[in-house]
Amino acid sequence: MPLNLGVLNALLRGHTDRDEEAAVLSLLRQASGPDFDEALRNVDAAELFASLDGRLIGPDHRTALRNLILERLDTLSIPALANVVYGLQAGHTDGADAETIAAVFQAVGGERLTELKNTINNRPDHHDLEELIFSDIGDPEIRDVIVAHIEAEARDVHPGEVKVLCDIDDTVAAALHDRRFPRGTVYPGVLAVLDALDRGPDDEAYSLGDLTFVTARPGDLFGLIENHTRATLRRAGIKHHSVLTGTFAALASHDLMAARKLNNIAHYRQLFPEYRMVFIGDSGQGDVTVGELIQERFGDVVDAVLIHDVVATPPDVRAERAARGIVTFDTYLGAAVELCAAGLVSAAAVTRVHDQSVEGLDAITWDSPDQERQARALFAADTRRMHDVPA
Repeated sequence: MPLNLGVLNALLRGHTDRDEEAAVLSLLRQASGPDFDEALRNVDAAELFASLDGRLIGPDHRTALRNLILERLDTLSIPALANVVYGLQAGHTDGADAETIAAVFQAVGGERLTELKNTINNRPDHHDLEELIFSDIGDPEIRDVIVAHIEAEARDVHPGEVKVLCDIDDTVAAALHDRRFPRGTVYPGVLAVLDALDRGPDDEAYSLGDLTFVTARPGDLFGLIENHTRATLRRAGIKHHSVLTGTFAALASHDLMAARKLNNIAHYRQLFPEYRMVFIGDSGQGDVTVGELIQERFGDVVDAVLIHDVVATPPDVRAERAARGIVTFDTYLGAAVELCAAGLVSAAAVTRVHDQSVEGLDAITWDSPDQERQARALFAADTRRMHDVPA
């Protein structure tokens, strides 16, 4: 008899007594391979693991569930494996949970491991890959085993595209130092640029969701601040992304913010060594320093460092930075032209950025006519640069 997901979910709903826990395990044990996979793809895995208790006296149903999954690892799809990891991550992750997570990672390799990492990382909440490996798994030996497996399996995987690491405030939306736009404005064209980088130079993505925001905004134990940030980004139109947060202590200075961002980027590099990187920041809050440090530490895999200018950086400073591989831009159309010249986005993407920028500029309720005039003048200058983009 096929496994009935409705019955399984009904057993998990609310408080689960010992008989109901045993019934859940019985349903899963009796399920065929395809049904078992379907159940683990579609069940609320956090609820599943939270409902099955591990006890010193009486049946240890949580251990029994972990063992059942371990027995069938080779039969599970990537979505099912990712959901299992989420279920073990969402609540308290003890040593046995961490060992099971390590076994999941070690059960897959090559491109399937890249797919698993991307699936875990693209969750809509704060339970992403970086938090899993560097926070939820408390045992450094288990963490090292997973990271070593990731490094080994990534050597023969070549996605041919980048992971985009992007700041938020004054990079995606006017927030702190930028007075060229009304506060809170999502910059015209930024969404099209991020989408173009995600799709790659041929507009045919190896993987989607390759966007991670690296922010000085602090995180918290329950992920409330990060989840709020994610919700804000989704409302702005950025659906698929992950977030690497800062700390309250790091808010004390730009140098501390930069150090925290670099630490998060170092973690990210360990998790996705098969990808190259692009960093996008702004000129107002230490991101130039971050860009310099990224180039110094990871220069062989960094394809571009772009800095959105929000403080009227003088031409000589821009030129000096450009000589060190740090590109300063005024509009996202200008950024798209630079990225196309570097072979990171298509010429068609530049046109999409232009068109989205025009729509964005027209939709803004400006603080003053002079503010609009200055912003449109910068856009007009970058529009003229489109003639340099190859057809």
